[in-house]
Amino acid sequence: MKKKIVPFFVFLMAFISSCGNGGNDQLSVDQLILDVQVKNNLNAQNIVIDNFAHFISFDFGKGADISNVELEFTLAEGVTMVSPKTLDTTFNFNESPSITVKSNNVEANYKLKFNYYIPDFDPSEKGWVQDNSFGTLPEYLTVYKYSGNFDGKSVKAYIAVADMNDANARFSVLGEAHYNAPTPTPIQFYQNNSQPKIVMNGGYFWDGYSLGLLIRGGNTINVDQPMVYRTYNGASTIYYPTTGVIGQNADGSFSANWCYSPDANTKTIYTYTSPSPNKVNEAPQQFPSATFPTVGTVWAPKEAIGAGPILIKGGVYKNLWENEMFDSASGIGATSTNPRSAIGYLSSGYLVFFVCEGRNKTPLTPGLTLQNVADMLLEIGCTEAINLDGGGSSCMLVNGNETIIPSDGSQRKITNAVAIY
Repeated sequence: MKKKIVPFFVFLMAFISSCGNGGNDQLSVDQLILDVQVKNNLNAQNIVIDNFAHFISFDFGKGADISNVELEFTLAEGVTMVSPKTLDTTFNFNESPSITVKSNNVEANYKLKFNYYIPDFDPSEKGWVQDNSFGTLPEYLTVYKYSGNFDGKSVKAYIAVADMNDANARFSVLGEAHYNAPTPTPIQFYQNNSQPKIVMNGGYFWDGYSLGLLIRGGNTINVDQPMVYRTYNGASTIYYPTTGVIGQNADGSFSANWCYSPDANTKTIYTYTSPSPNKVNEAPQQFPSATFPTVGTVWAPKEAIGAGPILIKGGVYKNLWENEMFDSASGIGATSTNPRSAIGYLSSGYLVFFVCEGRNKTPLTPGLTLQNVADMLLEIGCTEAINLDGGGSSCMLVNGNETIIPSDGSQRKITNAVAIY
């Protein structure tokens, strides 16, 4: 952290304490507060202590949780803290906090201010190497390759990282609710949609039908109303899981959510703080609603795609694929090694498309489990992430060029995709 104490060549005449001192006591403005440290890791920089104007300003990395900032103050000799009482205190910067110090029975109030800056994204410390072999990309977009071992496995993976703070960067969901033949491949999505810089396969599908949420330009292309059949008490039984989606909010940020659209006509999307607690071999949970599995929040993203399970929520790995009904019957293979595709997001504004090869298309490269993918995305700072369709569907194109070798040997026909322009 960089700290700066503003020098002064003048002194403020006097501050009268609330108890009244008749103007006889003077409070020098020269370095009443000598130092302040941010104790929790918030990427704080350029801390400025202004003893003349009575404020302290901080630059926090965009996306930092400023509701819980722990500060430790160092005061000049003879100066004491009035409010708060201790030198080490936690502040909520959303509430315009301040501190009060006292010297010679005279009090001075300091406002605590902040600004945001955009932290640099650099995954090189985690083994990712920038790959410039796919042609020219805009300044806001970078591709990295991972060729090494992770969790004892040989890995070949790529990430395309877009700085969504740049007004020119654009995320889009491609595809339709249903395709009559022919269903497009990723390269056809690239060719038929103004050649996005990045195209990656999207959510699940069956027989030409998309199975998850699709929102493009604020319009719902396919509603989020998943249902699956599992055997319960010897009979085929319907379950209604609240599966993971990821989308771009009205303010430009991204979030991963457990969602459901109870009414296919109104297409209202509810997000929940936890998924419906369905499990195989247990009775199905009730149909999701505005009040179940938790109180629902209406969500209206600009762009969104459904798949699942959620891998990361609020910076924490979520091992809830059973509740989303991605069990062995789903074909997702949550705990087995497979080619994988995923979308991650850093609260500082970076969007990450992830893809890894598998099934030994490159010798001795089996693929990754869902937790492996989550761990790799957590390592580079993702705070939100969901799994997309994987296996033979996994494919990411950069300027129309393949990154990994598709496990089918060629690109699979898919009904939806995601893109960065």
